[in-house]
Amino acid sequence: MIDLPTVSGDLKIDLHSHSNCSDGALKPDELVACAAAAGVEVLALTDHDTVAGLELAQQSAGVYGLQLVPGVEISASWHAQAIHVLGLWIDPASPQLMSMLGAQGERRQARMRKICARLEKLGLPGTELLAAVQASPGVPTRSHLANAMVAGGHVNRADDAFRKYLGAGKSAHVAPDWPALDAVVGWIRAAGGVAALAHPARYSLSAGARRRLLTDFAAAGGTALEVVSGGNGAQHAESLAALAVKHGFMGSVGSDFHSPQLTWNPLGRSLKLPDCVTPVWRGYINK
Repeated sequence: MIDLPTVSGDLKIDLHSHSNCSDGALKPDELVACAAAAGVEVLALTDHDTVAGLELAQQSAGVYGLQLVPGVEISASWHAQAIHVLGLWIDPASPQLMSMLGAQGERRQARMRKICARLEKLGLPGTELLAAVQASPGVPTRSHLANAMVAGGHVNRADDAFRKYLGAGKSAHVAPDWPALDAVVGWIRAAGGVAALAHPARYSLSAGARRRLLTDFAAAGGTALEVVSGGNGAQHAESLAALAVKHGFMGSVGSDFHSPQLTWNPLGRSLKLPDCVTPVWRGYINK
């Protein structure tokens, strides 16, 4: 566990980032170096369904004098909707969490095999694409597959792969089989972590469904919303801050950084939490 110091208003915090242990472009130590260069002082590494990069990131954090918050971003299901939950200040050695993440990895592998089999039936080299994804570091994601399709000349851009083949309702799409939201929150809490709902504005939900999601998330033990997230405008932060206050959640901030090439979510970008929301880091150190 890493305790945060008393947080001043100008401390630069980023509690959502990815390395190449999931679908990020940088190795964990490179990510930490990039964050330090951007002035980030407190960074959470929150790779998708894996904690494999935390040890190397922690070593690098010591070199740069940056505080690393051990984290993870876990895929969950809520009424057939895929939801991402951030686990912050987790114990990465938690046996229950490790077992659950192992099962998540198996789900990802099985889904990738099914997707590539569909691509094969569509006339694409699914077997070769699967091999390319499996040769990549980290857990397999559709982003890895999209990049492999670009490298093979099958599409021009990764976005084209999703638009034509991999997106929901497209010819090679396979619906994920993620565990229930309440189970995921329970695993995070059992690992000593704080459960925060990642990028709440990104889900395709009606206002009523979003309220029900937040109610269920709170009932499961979720305690924070990512009020400020990479790519979200000020209007999103204001509306999410209001929802956080209404439902009694603390607020988190994170860039959702994946790559230096993606300009919409650089590390530490304008991540100021609205004053009306209690910071999740303050709630944590006051426990």
